[in-house]
Amino acid sequence: MAASKQSYPLFEPKQKYPLAFCTLEDIAIAETVRKFVDHEVMPRRDDLEGGFHRDEKRALSALHHLYRACGALGITKMSVPEALGGLAASASARLIVLDELSRGDIGLANMVAKMAWVSSIMMACRRDDLMKEFAPQIVSDPPWIACVAISEPSGGANIEDPAFKFKTLRTIAKPDGDDYVINGHKIWPGPAGPAEHFKSKDLAGHMGYWTVATLDPKSGEQGVGIFWVPPDASGLSFSKPIEKMGMSWTDENAEIWYDNVRINKRYRIDTEPGQAAQVLQGYVIGYGRLSGGPCLTGLAEGALEMALNWTADRYIAGVPVREHSAFAMAFGDLWRLIDISRQYYLSVMWQAASRNHGRPWSKEMMAKFSASRSFAADVAEKVTTTSMEFMGAYGYSFGNQIEKYARDYPIVKLWLGGAQRDRMEIAHGLYGALGWQLPVEK
Repeated sequence: MAASKQSYPLFEPKQKYPLAFCTLEDIAIAETVRKFVDHEVMPRRDDLEGGFHRDEKRALSALHHLYRACGALGITKMSVPEALGGLAASASARLIVLDELSRGDIGLANMVAKMAWVSSIMMACRRDDLMKEFAPQIVSDPPWIACVAISEPSGGANIEDPAFKFKTLRTIAKPDGDDYVINGHKIWPGPAGPAEHFKSKDLAGHMGYWTVATLDPKSGEQGVGIFWVPPDASGLSFSKPIEKMGMSWTDENAEIWYDNVRINKRYRIDTEPGQAAQVLQGYVIGYGRLSGGPCLTGLAEGALEMALNWTADRYIAGVPVREHSAFAMAFGDLWRLIDISRQYYLSVMWQAASRNHGRPWSKEMMAKFSASRSFAADVAEKVTTTSMEFMGAYGYSFGNQIEKYARDYPIVKLWLGGAQRDRMEIAHGLYGALGWQLPVEK
């Protein structure tokens, strides 16, 4: 039994995105994306899972169709300069787009965010030449997808831990004439897999892997680099997609092996000693955590909206469930958490963009990025769990889709170091809790 669709003024973009952090143009973009989610994404949420039986063909068809529709809206090219065919949207606009998309499907939002991720890496490293090279793919129709490969099997979150200074990296890039030769093993990057898997009538293909590697682990921050590896490079191989509780196809994670993968030296993205370490800490890990804030907040709003609709149509003693005072107070608490989470990630975004509170890789800003993501994750957990309780067995069932929100949010809480790493970064910002030295390798 589906609940009737209702409108809630506090969920409207003009109410929830304050002009203290956003412009009227940003809010207009949010309104457009919200309508897109209502009309295009919400009716296809089951399809993005492949239905209850997880039909891959059905899932990929829906995903590629919606991703192409995102491209038609322009939201896959928001980070690209206007001179290269992009929108050059504000930082606030990019985050609130993720918020609105995640209300429909957080995996689709993550897929869109990957394009901003790779663009930010190239622009932060001041590689205008590479932006010009890759921009035609980023702004094209049908669209392309991309991937950043960071984690490794033996290290877990060690690469994301600033205390290790990238000394745990075991993917090695060795110079050889005009090339680098890369050997190593990555786990969890996504979307990852054979190049032909990412081609369809609605998807042009895979742009490749922005790979974190090192020339020498002992050199730490001075040796780390970011390398672009083509999706069909010789020596590149993949595992089957890792089976997960959520985001089965919107973020197809796989292991990647680099076996003497050869790339031209111009495809080392960073150009100065120590630059890659700062870009990785600030723009990949830091901003990556910050972008989790809107994704988790939007997901929480979607779950709350479903519960509100459902409890308007269900009755206790002849009165709609949500009209009983106990439920009304609980709904008030849930909306309060969502609104606080939204205002906080927007505040941190503004602080990062203004540069008045530290560079993106500073311990102070890393603490705030981590606090924003971790708080939003706690909000998503509380809202999805409570919404499911309010809907009873209907909330637990597949067809009513609250359970999809509950399965999808944890990975955003876990990636780029995880919930405990977030807390440690906050402590580091407070009193330098991570200032210990690594043991000497024997």
